[in-house]
Amino acid sequence: MVKNHSLSIIFCAVLAGCGGSSDKAEQQETVNVPLDSKFYGVWSIDPLVHVAISKDSITTFALDEERGCYESGLFQVNSSTESSLTATDIQSGERATSNFQLQGSDLIIEEDGYMLSFSKANSFNPYPGCESFYGVENVEVKLELSYLPSYITINRNAQKYGYVEYDYGINFDINKNGVLDSGDISINVKHYKGADDYTDNHEISIAELGSKIWTLLPQHQTDSITSTTDSNEDNNTVQLTQTGNSLILNFDTNQSSLLAHISEDTPVQVSTYLSYPQPEPEVLEGWQDGPWNWSSKIHRDFLPEQGFTQPSLYPEMVIDDATTDLTEGESMWVDIKSVQFKFTK
Repeated sequence: MVKNHSLSIIFCAVLAGCGGSSDKAEQQETVNVPLDSKFYGVWSIDPLVHVAISKDSITTFALDEERGCYESGLFQVNSSTESSLTATDIQSGERATSNFQLQGSDLIIEEDGYMLSFSKANSFNPYPGCESFYGVENVEVKLELSYLPSYITINRNAQKYGYVEYDYGINFDINKNGVLDSGDISINVKHYKGADDYTDNHEISIAELGSKIWTLLPQHQTDSITSTTDSNEDNNTVQLTQTGNSLILNFDTNQSSLLAHISEDTPVQVSTYLSYPQPEPEVLEGWQDGPWNWSSKIHRDFLPEQGFTQPSLYPEMVIDDATTDLTEGESMWVDIKSVQFKFTK
């Protein structure tokens, strides 16, 4: 077993800014030449350290054996060459330069004289996370739509197998670089046709679909980002309830090490999506809205319409949205009315 003091040395050797320059970043530099994509992906010294490398960010995960939890580090890329990058720690503001090379199938990272060898890793689950940087223990999000029915139909015959039918997402720009990319977290209520062994044309409440924590990570040696979750892990499960036209999501910050970085100042974006080809013409009595009102196949909405916003900027952290302003389609089922955040410390 590696002692905690040894772990700290290993961890700092792969963190831009830990053991590197202590100068604070005054402003973001221009990325002139992107890091070669052959270095992208998730790499590990298993199970102690994982590092996720992409064009615009680095995310690190380290197991603290004494506390039995994962710490994470988030770094924005300031400048790069094909084989090196300079990145800033978003918590401390410190920056340092790391150099990369491949030896066979292993990645060698060098920084300030330290050299470490990493192996290709699959996506993994950084659970449990260590304590929050901001003292946040629990987060509740209340998403109010213009209308939500008491039940929906999934695995419709008109839908193609494997396609997303429903997706309600709370997206956290944890690395604060203005885009949803590697190192960020999404909390999603999502269903793909054919998932979870439901029968065709199955009627179910949205709450019964459940909600999961999705981690965004770079794909190996490509300039692509993938969203991943482990459906078999209870720690990825988010408590989900429906009250009238609202979905209420509740989760603890130790369910992922990345959640240690969120607070009321974290940039957020809410997204909703519904794919409903060949809507049925029958009117359901008592429903305010349904397929008989729709002419579009795809329905979606965003709050804000572009980019991100911060809950702390709004009274009681309630962010209102104009109704009937969908980005695409007509369905009230995805028309965002408001979202409220509660951070319990």
